[in-house]
Amino acid sequence: MTRVFVIGTALFLCGCASNGSDQKGSDLQASCEALVSAETGVASGDVQATSTQSEATGTVVSVSVAGAEAPWICRADVTGVITDVEYSQEG
Repeated sequence: MTRVFVIGTALFLCGCASNGSDQKGSDLQASCEALVSAETGVASGDVQATSTQSEATGTVVSVSVAGAEAPWICRADVTGVITDVEYSQEG
């Protein structure tokens, strides 16, 4: 009986941790989309996060902008604070 309780508790906690992490990623993507929209002057409906990568120094979100030839890059530190937003192509 104790094993079932421990396994059930572990699965419950894993589910919470995963959802919390997913929520943080979604919040970061939304913040990056808003910042890129403001930076480019493109309507928010035409800006979309396309990928998110975790790195040792934080997170990098690629953001697609309608009409742009390359994605915008949004960087956040390990605490989730956005530190940089830039176009990935020179010009």
